Amino acid sequence: MKAPYIVIDGLDGCGKGTQLKLIEERALREGKVFVLTREPGGAPLSEAIRELFKSDLGGEASALTQFLMMWASRRNYLEQVVWSALEDNIPVFSDRGDSSTLAYQVYGKQKQKLEAHFWSHRNLVFDGHLPSLYILLDVSPVVARDRATIRGDVSHFDAQPVEFYERVYKGFHEFGKHPSVKMVLVDGTRS
Repeated sequence: MKAPYIVIDGLDGCGKGTQLKLIEERALREGKVFVLTREPGGAPLSEAIRELFKSDLGGEASALTQFLMMWASRRNYLEQVVWSALEDNIPVFSDRGDSSTLAYQVYGKQKQKLEAHFWSHRNLVFDGHLPSLYILLDVSPVVARDRATIRGDVSHFDAQPVEFYERVYKGFHEFGKHPSVKMVLVDGTRS
């Protein structure tokens, strides 16, 4: 039996962190072996890219530069963490995935010319080992932005106007329509 590789994604403020914490608590309580990781990050080099990405310099980077940073981080994390866990039949849960790259760097930053590159990079970087499922915690852009700004730890993405959140929201939904993607939408406003 092949272990699942599940990406939990959505707008900033959708509740990913809360849901991943609940998954982790339940798995630990039940004695399950699993890997809980994140994108960008999840491996030493990928974490270094994450820190740069989240810095002021990363926030000022062009959409293309951010796009390429995400693919470099992702490939490293796949090589160092994900694929070895899956080979050992250990389930992997990821906080964000390539769905966020399409949503934020392509749709959010209004760089649709990168969309064809997104799908070709996806094929190259994943090398046929795509996530088995994406769970999108679906909340409206207004609710997500309100939640993200209320929690206090505001990144350069959180501080964007609601129009940015609307574009990102559309990007997630467009990602889910692609034939290579298996995505489930979960109402992120529920308890």
